[in-house]
Amino acid sequence: MNISSLLQFESQHYQGAQTQSMIINRFVANSLRVFIEDFYQRIAPSFMLIISCRRPSPMNFYRNIMQLLYESVDIMILQLVYHNHSQPQRVAGLRLHNLLLVDSLQAFLDIEIHTYRTQTDASRYYFIFLQQRDALIPNDMQGVFDYCWRHQIINCNVMTQSSHGEVIMHTYFPYEEGQCGIVIFRQINKFLGKTWQHSVYFPPKLHNLHQCPLYVLLRPVSPFLSISGRVPGLEDRLLQELARRMNFIIRLVEQHNESVVWTEQQVLQLLQQERAHLAIGYMRKRVEHTTNLTAVFPHYSSRLVSCLLLNTFNMTSFDILRFPFQTITWLCVLSTFLSVSCLMLYSRQRTDRATVLLSILAVAYGQPIGASTMRLSQQVMYVNWLGFTLLIRAMYSALFYHMLRQHVHQRLPRTLEELVQGSYTAVMNRITAQDVREVSSLQGLLTNTRTIIITTELERDVLEDMELRSQQYEPQYQRIFGVLSHQTLLHVTELAHKPGAYYVLPEHVLDQQLAIFLQKDSHLLQQFDELIMSIQAVGLINYWAGQLGSERYFSSTFMYGDRRLRQPDLWAIYVIAVVLYALATLVFLWELFSARWRRSN
Repeated sequence: MNISSLLQFESQHYQGAQTQSMIINRFVANSLRVFIEDFYQRIAPSFMLIISCRRPSPMNFYRNIMQLLYESVDIMILQLVYHNHSQPQRVAGLRLHNLLLVDSLQAFLDIEIHTYRTQTDASRYYFIFLQQRDALIPNDMQGVFDYCWRHQIINCNVMTQSSHGEVIMHTYFPYEEGQCGIVIFRQINKFLGKTWQHSVYFPPKLHNLHQCPLYVLLRPVSPFLSISGRVPGLEDRLLQELARRMNFIIRLVEQHNESVVWTEQQVLQLLQQERAHLAIGYMRKRVEHTTNLTAVFPHYSSRLVSCLLLNTFNMTSFDILRFPFQTITWLCVLSTFLSVSCLMLYSRQRTDRATVLLSILAVAYGQPIGASTMRLSQQVMYVNWLGFTLLIRAMYSALFYHMLRQHVHQRLPRTLEELVQGSYTAVMNRITAQDVREVSSLQGLLTNTRTIIITTELERDVLEDMELRSQQYEPQYQRIFGVLSHQTLLHVTELAHKPGAYYVLPEHVLDQQLAIFLQKDSHLLQQFDELIMSIQAVGLINYWAGQLGSERYFSSTFMYGDRRLRQPDLWAIYVIAVVLYALATLVFLWELFSARWRRSN
């Protein structure tokens, strides 16, 4: 960067320059150099240096300091900005790590650092060198810290140089015992000539809030958050853990109508209006919220899944009877029966053929027959047929029992594409529909299927709507599925005591990142991020989630009360019995008609 027009060190004659000795100037420049090398150059590739002065004397002093810095530092990547209060101009730049050289409170306010909001939610650091008369330093310093706290800049330090040449660093602590939200500054460091007294330049201020209250907006969405407290949700426990570790009191923002649950948009609007410090309750992290709000590091990944009612995929009574064997097996059994029948009929007289067929059927059903009048070859044939049918009956009974025990269903879809091609009806709430609509690969799920979007944002209402529509026995509702979070599905299944009642597609829809929302550029962000990652690292989040719903209980097929046989399951047996009785009746009528016809002739 060419800064010769700004810093004309060699040729410019300073009017009203600082009269303090060069030794003190070098002492001050050395303190800045050590800070830059120890902090900014270690955590950032570059930083912003802003000079704002309302008097010529401090301006010349800062020019001298900059010259000494350039002479003593080998590499220093920075963006240098000179702020002229008479002709203010906005200068773009990544203002995360800032070094401000000012000569008064008003010169500091001229910069308007709160208007330079970064695109990211990273922590901002401001190291301010205030060159002011000793008598005015306390008042100006208080004004600087009041400004930083008002705009939630927690990493804000002020360095001053006294008339005796002492270089001291101050910062403010907004949370002290018995003093919540009150800006009180105190000295934290002092330059000793070669190093600073303490190596920590920005001390932590939020590890202990000393029982100060934080106002919280709650959005009770079971199983993630529950106000009742009888069954604490996942985010209930998370909030209590944060309060315990940071030592703050939770103050809830009261809702005028407690019977109506706040929508997600209403909660975020209240937070944007600075009605609370944070908002929690199944809040999904989205790009459109980054402009006006700040989201903490996501604490849980909620998986959106597609679920179907298994009862709508029950087999028909005829499917149940023919299920144990494949079609080829049934054809082999039938061909074997016909072969045995032909052999037996060939060896018997015509008058005995009906008896032979009935005997073969009786053996196939495991019924005894009279074999005293049979030849030895016929008896051997019957024994072979009896052994074959015994094995077939045993395998059929075992597979039939297994099917009833495991509650086998019709073929279930496994992918979202199969749902689209199968003309299924989708049920979801409007927040889920909004998330699905924003994913280009999932837009076909809304455009190519019949979609029902319920008005509420509670996901348990999706399951209730599915069950109500499936009971209407309308063709379009017999193929219906719901889109909701997997954790909600597990929780509702356990509360309703319906294990094995739902089927979840192996292909999930998408992952939603749940996060705590804060005010824009909130001072709580860095501490909350660190604690959330610490809680996740020890597995507490997954442990809490596992207590709200069990995957093993959800998949169990032995405890569901609707597994008993019902009349529709027996219709195939009734039909077969009616057909056989009708056939027997026809045979009886034919025999009766034949006997009377013979008598008449």
